[in-house]
Amino acid sequence: MGPSPAPTYSEPLVPQSQAEASLPAEVTVVTVEDAEEGEGAGGSGSQAPKPSSMKRYKRTAKRIVKRPPTCKSPFVAQCVKQFPKIPHADQVVADYALAKMGDPSEILCDMYGMYITREELSCINAGWWVNSMIVAIVSRMMNGQQAPLARAHFFEPSFLVVLSNLKSNVTTQVILEKCAMYLDLDTLGHDLSSCVMMFILVCENNHWHVHVVNFAAGRVEILSSLPLRRGNNISAATRRLSMALHKALHAYRIHMDADVSSFEHVQPHLLQQLNGSDCGVLVLKFMEFWNGATLTTSVAEWQLGYAEYEDFMYKNGQRVRERKSTW
Repeated sequence: MGPSPAPTYSEPLVPQSQAEASLPAEVTVVTVEDAEEGEGAGGSGSQAPKPSSMKRYKRTAKRIVKRPPTCKSPFVAQCVKQFPKIPHADQVVADYALAKMGDPSEILCDMYGMYITREELSCINAGWWVNSMIVAIVSRMMNGQQAPLARAHFFEPSFLVVLSNLKSNVTTQVILEKCAMYLDLDTLGHDLSSCVMMFILVCENNHWHVHVVNFAAGRVEILSSLPLRRGNNISAATRRLSMALHKALHAYRIHMDADVSSFEHVQPHLLQQLNGSDCGVLVLKFMEFWNGATLTTSVAEWQLGYAEYEDFMYKNGQRVRERKSTW
């Protein structure tokens, strides 16, 4: 009796599941099997098979479908294009300036005649309330970046204090003395009569908003991230502010044909803050993108990103609260 046939082994090179996971979209999976002499088209069953090292290759074409990439919002996708990553040197400077460690009194910025310390600059970190120093320096930056015949002027927050302290029976001479650094032509270097819009920053009950005196439209637009008006009524403080500004402008013979105290007061519906600290950042964005009727197209994407960020933070915070309630 002849020797028994040698067993046939099938040994894939790698597990098929692992191979498919690491291969491109369309591949050929190759498996190797030991072949027996005498098998095949030319073999004969009457001859005794002999062991052989010859291998037979099986080629099987498989198409592996890749999973779709993670969906990104239009804001994220467009921000990557419009706002590329800042250079490494700028990132180092920003990290150093906004670091929580360091001397709070260290002067980090000297521009437009103002010194900014580490403590004052740290308020632009997330979750912090923006102070008047940062708002003032941004106002000076916006004024400095305009053309010689500026179409808009941004007053510093201290101008509100001066206007609020003007009494109803104030004389023209007193107005000229107290408002010189804000309205005088020689002090400013340009005439405010060419301005179509004037931005007056207001901080009331720790909430930042801005009053835009729109001379072309004959109205005062109150830009705020929280509702301030009730129906068509405005507060007495807002009315007194408009009357004081009217007196100050006429004392310096600016827009003599306009009566700001009789302008209509409106509050457009803008992006609303969802916490107690973002009013300062939002009001600076309103100042930057307001064109007298609405926010420009550029801020629409920024609004979407802010809304998505706040929605993400709210949902995650809600999940955390629900998880803690089950502990």
